[in-house]
Amino acid sequence: MVEHKEFHISLEMDVFDKLEIIKEYHGIKNVTEIIRFLITKEHREIKKTEQS
Repeated sequence: MVEHKEFHISLEMDVFDKLEIIKEYHGIKNVTEIIRFLITKEHREIKKTEQS
């Protein structure tokens, strides 16, 4: 079973607009999925630099 944690954030409108642009560009359906996508992408980059 996967453990879930929940968090709520407030974003300035310009940051939210940037998320919407990224979401549309990648064809992501909702904000939750875009957050997962961005976290995974950043995590991969960190792992690459740690392995170098």
